[in-house]
Amino acid sequence: MELNNISRTELIEDLIYNAKSHTPSYLCAVNVHMMVEAQRDKELKNAVLGAHWAVTDGMPVKWAYSYFNKVSQPRLAGMDLTPELLDRADQEGLVVSVYGNTNTNLQKFKSYLEQNMPDLSIGALISPPFRVLSVGETKKDICKINNAGTHILLVSLGCPKQEKWMLNHSSSVNAVCLGIGNAVNTVIGEEKRPNKLIQQMGLEWLYRLLQNPKRLFKRYFYTNSKFGLMVLNELFMRDRKK
Repeated sequence: MELNNISRTELIEDLIYNAKSHTPSYLCAVNVHMMVEAQRDKELKNAVLGAHWAVTDGMPVKWAYSYFNKVSQPRLAGMDLTPELLDRADQEGLVVSVYGNTNTNLQKFKSYLEQNMPDLSIGALISPPFRVLSVGETKKDICKINNAGTHILLVSLGCPKQEKWMLNHSSSVNAVCLGIGNAVNTVIGEEKRPNKLIQQMGLEWLYRLLQNPKRLFKRYFYTNSKFGLMVLNELFMRDRKK
């Protein structure tokens, strides 16, 4: 896997630069789940490798990346980048659209922006059906996004669906696309985040697990264990080469 060694400031400026010029491009925020799934899902791996920016979303990924590459890489979580980009879009007069999530949450997101960032230009808010879309349906959605003058497209389909969507369709979108998972839900207060200390300790996954154990237990048990084994294997292989 190839991730970017980049600061938060550099990343935000890169994203805004491409957004202003309507340059088709996309970002993958790589966490433990995505890293593990990409080992067995070739299309997801290609999506990460083909991204214009693949950044260290999760603390364990940040730690492993920094250690193995002997660099100091900050965590660049999609949930942190989203509100920061909304602020910049508000300042720069950029149009923000969302593709994914539920109609209910998208309306809440629109209301939140209208109340807190009244000058922000809201483009297309599209909640596609939870099924495989036809080529025509996808083209229609992309036309709505482009016709809205979108500069920044928040893709909220969840991993790996959003990454695969960006791999296959971002070249037709005249905007910067960001795979943000549940960041919209966090912005509108539907999902809570732990305090900064818990985030810095790399335990945000545990906080989320306690909020929704039935849905997340199997996922976290598998991916966290697998990622730990991947790190140990990398340490072993590098030790053998010495």
